[in-house]
Formats: sequence, C-alpha cells, structure tokens
Amino acid sequence: MKKPAFLHLLATVAGLAAALVPASARAAVGDLYEADFSSSTIFKFTPAGTTSTFASGLNGPYGLAFDGSGSLFEADYNSGTIFKFTPDGTESTFASGLNTPVGLAFDSSGNLFVADQFSNTIFKFTPAGTKSTFASGLSGPVGLAFDSSGNLFEADFSSGTIFKFTPAGTKSVFASGLSGPVGLAFDSSGNLFEADYNSGTIFKFTPAGTKSTFASGLSNPAGVAFDSSGNLFEADQGSGTIFIFTPAGTKSTFASGLSGPSGLAFRPSTAYLSNISTRAIVQTGNNVLIGGFIISGTGPKKLVVRALGPTLSSFGVPGVLQNPALELHNAAGALIAFNDNWGDAPNKQQIIDAHLAPPNAAEPAILATLDPGNYTAIVRGANNTTGVAVVEGYDIEAGTSSTLENISTRGFVQTGDKVMIAGVIVGGSGSQEVIVRALGPTLSNFGVANALANPTLELRDINGNLIRSNDNWRSTQQAEIIATGLQPSYDAESAIVATLAPSNYTMIVRGVNSTTGVALVEVYRLN
Repeated sequence: MKKPAFLHLLATVAGLAAALVPASARAAVGDLYEADFSSSTIFKFTPAGTTSTFASGLNGPYGLAFDGSGSLFEADYNSGTIFKFTPDGTESTFASGLNTPVGLAFDSSGNLFVADQFSNTIFKFTPAGTKSTFASGLSGPVGLAFDSSGNLFEADFSSGTIFKFTPAGTKSVFASGLSGPVGLAFDSSGNLFEADYNSGTIFKFTPAGTKSTFASGLSNPAGVAFDSSGNLFEADQGSGTIFIFTPAGTKSTFASGLSGPSGLAFRPSTAYLSNISTRAIVQTGNNVLIGGFIISGTGPKKLVVRALGPTLSSFGVPGVLQNPALELHNAAGALIAFNDNWGDAPNKQQIIDAHLAPPNAAEPAILATLDPGNYTAIVRGANNTTGVAVVEGYDIEAGTSSTLENISTRGFVQTGDKVMIAGVIVGGSGSQEVIVRALGPTLSNFGVANALANPTLELRDINGNLIRSNDNWRSTQQAEIIATGLQPSYDAESAIVATLAPSNYTMIVRGVNSTTGVALVEVYRLN
C-alpha cells in the first residue's frame, strides 16, 4: 500500500533530522530540589512528594539554582564552594575559596550571581567561571532573585533591607524595615515574595513596592520557590518542613522531618526548538524555497543551515532538485554566506563534527555563528533547475543565552506529494508551547504573486498521528490564538496552539479543494 504523503516527510525531514542529531540527556521537569543544611544533603521531591537523595556528603548546602541547561548549582556554606551537578547528577566544583556563599541566581545571559554572606559581597561568575565583584559593602546578603527586566534583588539580612540592582549595577532600596530577609522569589505577575526569617512571615511586594502579609506564624522561613502552577513552596527551617501555599494563600504540608531545609529550586523546562525542516517544490523567480528564523537573546548562536535534494530520492520522493544552492541573508537582505556543494565550505570539518554533513556531495550546507536578529535562507536550483527540496536549520548550541524564537518557510504549495511539509524538533526536557501558522493571503500584502488563498494546516506527531488540524483560525482555539498576539491577519489563514514534548513533529500545508499557491508555514516559541 502506498504511504500517505505525510509519511514521506517523516522519513525525509523530521526523521532524517533525528537520525543525525545526537539525543540529549533528560531529567524530570517539575521536581523540587531542597538543600538540607544540617544533614548536608540535597533531596529531590517529585510533584507527588516522593523523596530521594540527589547528593550527599556536602558541607552546609544552602542556596540552589538551575542554569539554562538544567544543571543544578549549590552554594556550600561551610566549605565556601559552589558545586555543579549535571542533569544526570555528575558533580564538579564550579568555584571555591568563597567565604560563606548563600544565595544563587542566574541572569538571562547565564551568569551566576552569588551572595557571599560574611564578605558582604555579591560575586558574578561568567558561564566559563570567571569571577568579578558585582556589589560590595552590603550587610549580610542572603537571598537573590532576578525580575523579568533583569534587575537583581538582594535580601540584606542584617540591615533588614531588600536592595535592587539594575543590570548595570546601580543600587537602590526596594524595601526596608524587615526582620531578617532571606528567601526571595517572583511570581508570574512580577510580585516579589520575601521569607522574613526572624518574624516568621512571608511578605508580598507588588512591582511598585506595596507590601502585604502573605503568610505568618511560620518558624524561620528560609527558601521560597514557585512551581509552574503558581504555588509557593517554603522551606520552614525551624520546623524542618516544606509548606505549600496556593496562589490564594491556602497552606498545606508538602514534606516534613527534614533537617534544616534552606534553599529550594524547581527543575525548569529546558525545551527548545532545535530544528526546522521544510519540504516544498523549488521553482524559479519568486517561487524558490525561502526559510526564515529569528534569534533572540544576548549572545551569538551557532547554527547549521542545509538544503537537501538528491537525498530525498532515497526516501521515495519523486522529482527532486538535483543540485540545490543555498544563500544566507541578514535582516537587511545582505548576503552573508553562500554554498553550492557542502564539501567546498571552509568550515566543512565543523559541519562533519556536528553530524550534519549532507549525504550527497551536491547538497549545500552553511555553518555560521550569528548574533541575535532576523535571517533568511534561500534555496535555488543551479542553472534555474527545479524540483522538490528540503531547507533545514539546526541549533547546534543549546543552553546558550540566545534561542530560536521563530522559524518559518515560504514555498509553493501544489497537490499530492508536492504540498508544503514542515518538520520541527523540540529538544531538551520539559515541554515547549508553540503556535504554528499557515499564511497565504497575508503574503499578497508584501507583493508576493499567486498567494495561496485558503491554506489548511495539520500538526502530526513522529508517528504521523494527527494532533490537531485547522482551516480557518477562528474556527478552533480562537481565544488561545488571540492570547498569543500572533493571530493571522485573515480569517482564511490557519493557526494551531500546542504544547509539545521533546520529539519530532510535522506540519502539512495544503490548499482547500486542491488549490495551489505560495504559502508561509511558521512556528513561534511561546514560553
């Protein structure tokens, strides 16, 4: 029996990409990690409360924080050391020779900030471990937390103050008159919660600084952390308990019988868009295959962009493009890289080392390190030849300060095996919320001739099972789509919002009633 068209894609796009990209280690997202000071242990709790020992033999563990790659960092109070634990639990020393490290927090660029209590200093460590002084002359710094704008908040225990530092280091008083501020955590609305150690209280501060009591009657509250549902977890050091507070303030016991619970941290989702691959027919003029992607963040991102043609024949795709050529342009339209045959690339060995060398010598590939911004990849046929091709982009540097926020492809949608079929790989651990769109009429506003008047969109899993489909975006998920701010301009265009676990996925764009034309398929990262 002949395979459906989408199964050809699973072999040629998402499946091929998966075969070439090494699998990444995964750890459970949503687990709570607790620094148990007196027992010198880090305990791990599943969301259901099952306890296990993550690390032992430490020397006064206090602060905990996860970096963007899912590694756990621990401030070892008595030894003056910061230990790093990879997701699989491998331990190493990240920094030593500190006085009494307590609070830890990462900024959006992956720099680690450390509250060193008895030296009255906040130190900054780059991802490579280079140390510098961020702030000094404090009075018992303990808790640290970043807001969504990159400002650092510090709980100054001895002075009873919460200080705010801008990214440039400018210091101001956010709140004063407290009684031993220790733990700090922001909720999703930007409210700051403070564990007031001596008063046994958790105070809530609005972004404007308005203070209210969230919970009282506690016994030396220390660490605080929010789960993904907005519940606040509190390490009650005096009672050896971890309490949970719902957003409304209802209190319950999550774990008891601990020995000096101090720092708390939830393993975050590290899911990311690692690959986009789109198969379509490459014609000439405005009907070539065009891929676009947006890099956001603060640092460069290393990518491999490829165009496959002859390789598709091995997967039963007819009429393939025999000799594709690939261009990479920046946001201004300037050509920044070109390749015809990947073996001619000056950095071909790096492409090989990334396990992304195209199978056929006539296929092009570009490896580039790109600053945040918008980029376009264009696939043409040598000497204006035509045929079916795949354009692909791979993130080969996960866990950096920059991410792929949007990936899209414009191509000519025909019928049968020549519809437009896109694949995306979600890497890392946890889940990634996305919106997928298929645009046609919108392209006419940008001078694109023969735009597909009424596109339809399917989202399928790695096995080809239909997850969701959409014809006109208002017909399903209208409220969810509008909430993203990315609703299509025309009702006839399609959109799907979905939360995707790490795996391979396929999006198929067709024309209603077998109509044809130029369309754009897009995937936006939402969380």
